[in-house]
Amino acid sequence: MKIICSSCKKTIGEKAPFKDSSEIKAKCPDCISKEREAITPFQPVPRPEDGQTVIIDTNLTGTLWVPKNQNEKISLWELGVSGKKFFCSDANKEQFQEYLESIRDEQCDVSFLHSLTCTLDKPPKRGKKKEAQSTTENKKDDSIQYNCTVKVNKQYALSMFNGMAERFKNVLEILIQAAQKDKASTRSIGTEQRSQ
Repeated sequence: MKIICSSCKKTIGEKAPFKDSSEIKAKCPDCISKEREAITPFQPVPRPEDGQTVIIDTNLTGTLWVPKNQNEKISLWELGVSGKKFFCSDANKEQFQEYLESIRDEQCDVSFLHSLTCTLDKPPKRGKKKEAQSTTENKKDDSIQYNCTVKVNKQYALSMFNGMAERFKNVLEILIQAAQKDKASTRSIGTEQRSQ
């Protein structure tokens, strides 16, 4: 089975069964990166006054802060490094390394998605009818994203990138396997129905 990018149509890879000529749609890291770069450059503004200092892995000290706008938000697979966001994948590794080399200092600021909190609606009480809430347009998003910014040397920033890229690859593998199983079960159901 071939894995094809839904945007640029290039072949990303192949999965077993290799004799199967079916295609699995995905998005290649290059296209994801281009989409991300179309957004305003990432300019993190850690605000210690409304943030909190935290100790993370290997005793690094970081600053938690809440993004004030959409451009400051980071996805689970991104790192914001000294003013630029990167989608962490093997395809972007060379570009990331070149960017690190272009940074004059040995240290750089690295921001990542630390955590999210969200408020869930309470279920309606039994026996009481409440007026329907206003349309979803009026409902605000109660989730809060917390970014964390740390100052690390460039080698550590590269190891953070590699770790995220590896996790992304593992998740992608799980999704591909699930898609293959779903496709196989759909085929077997169709075959059973025809034989009856």
